[in-house]
Amino acid sequence: MKEASVEEIVKSLRKEISVITSRDVSKIDPDGSLASNGINSMGFNELLLSVERLWNVKLVDAGLTMADVRTVNALAGRVRQEMDK
Repeated sequence: MKEASVEEIVKSLRKEISVITSRDVSKIDPDGSLASNGINSMGFNELLLSVERLWNVKLVDAGLTMADVRTVNALAGRVRQEMDK
């Protein structure tokens, strides 16, 4: 999944969050915070590894801001931005 739209990234992130949190993917709110979607600090690390595996994007090195991880949609936007570099 080298090239992906933001919408495709959101869909994949929701699936990854579902796996990490054991929540049904339909319960993962793309406009909700990562915390409200069940992601804690360990889950966030797992999610970062998933992003690297799926899109070869190392967000740890990207200088993430709080705004970048505020919601699933925001995170997807940052992933897409990093893919364009």
